[in-house]
Amino acid sequence: MSNMTDRQAIAFMEKVDANAPFWVELHNEDRRVIKTDGGDIPLCIYNLMVTKRDVNLYVAIDMKPYRGWKIGDVKKYFGLSGGKKTIQEMINIIHDEFIGRFKEQNETTENQSVAK
Repeated sequence: MSNMTDRQAIAFMEKVDANAPFWVELHNEDRRVIKTDGGDIPLCIYNLMVTKRDVNLYVAIDMKPYRGWKIGDVKKYFGLSGGKKTIQEMINIIHDEFIGRFKEQNETTENQSVAK
């Protein structure tokens, strides 16, 4: 993970269930994508972006983003455990790490396309 040291990344991943749907889909080469103005985004990355927004809203003002939303569903999807503040911190860490990587990959791909 780019902003973390290797030791921090290992400690973080020991707290996470690697068999959770997010991690399985993230490592699946045939994962689903959604089309946006900026190109294709893996659905798991899109879910991460939306979840960050939802969890931060939930923790900041104790408001559920929609009627059926549950923090337990977030925990299951990402393989996390703990209270809502812990979940918020972990989601923000995951988001910062993977969105940064995703942007770097897209910039590299775009730069290679322009260079050809």
